[in-house]
Amino acid sequence: MTRFLLIQTTILTLLSITAFAANAIICRWALSDGFIDPVSFTSLRLGSGAVMLFIVMSWFAWRKKHLSAVDASNDPISKGSWKAALMLFFYAITFSFSYVTISTATGSLILAVIVQLTMLGYAVRAGDKLHKAEWIGVALALAGLAYLMYPKLTTPSWWGLVMVFISAYSWALYSLNGRKSKNPMFDTAYNFYRTLPMIAIASLLAMLFEDHIHLTEYGVLLAVISGAVTSGLGYILWYTALPHLSSSLASGSQLLMPLIAAFGAAWLIAEPLTLRFWLAAILMLGGLALVLIGRNQHRKASLKSVSPS
Repeated sequence: MTRFLLIQTTILTLLSITAFAANAIICRWALSDGFIDPVSFTSLRLGSGAVMLFIVMSWFAWRKKHLSAVDASNDPISKGSWKAALMLFFYAITFSFSYVTISTATGSLILAVIVQLTMLGYAVRAGDKLHKAEWIGVALALAGLAYLMYPKLTTPSWWGLVMVFISAYSWALYSLNGRKSKNPMFDTAYNFYRTLPMIAIASLLAMLFEDHIHLTEYGVLLAVISGAVTSGLGYILWYTALPHLSSSLASGSQLLMPLIAAFGAAWLIAEPLTLRFWLAAILMLGGLALVLIGRNQHRKASLKSVSPS
């Protein structure tokens, strides 16, 4: 990797992780202050994200067609799937409902850890083996998670915790599904498009069974920023950097997201950062870092053992 590419990849990675952290802050900001209801926020977020991705993907397609020396008209285009779109929708809707009551720092920390542990669990189920250091890391992460929630399981609410767990699990499934993609950027764009009928159904149900749909200009603005900028453009930045990142570095960089979200929420919306949060964060993120380091070391050792002498 050249020095220019290294700097570019680093900047793109940091910008995308910051964008993902900003999603949590914006969502909490909009919902905790009552600027908008969760269903409307999710609908506007996914809808504006779909529009932004459509614009950018259309520009990419035009640029490839007119500027490439090779005729790419017959190249297959990735178009995602309805299954992946459903995972994306469940992630987004439960993400919104969780941040009605869960703080930004707590929600983003739980989300990041549950996603990583879920993906690790599926890897073990598929036949991967965890070594001693990795088991210790998993134990530390789970201990931190238990410490964060106990004995305050009902503070702020058990409902918010259930929603953030479902959101994290849905995103982990979406990420696992995306590993098979040959063009994750285009797949993500088409998955956003496929959530539009789900948005319509959710909005209709909200109007039928909720007392009212609450919208303010500020709430709509925050939802559109979350969808078009921190989601749509955030994914584009991430998938641009991803081909130049190792799997361990890609996973490790995502551990920065809860910390950025916590500091951002403290600065922008005056959320307190408690001692309980910091102790839990050290246990959870430190445990996951130990898992990632352990897996990376064993992967290198395996490659050396099979390489010709």
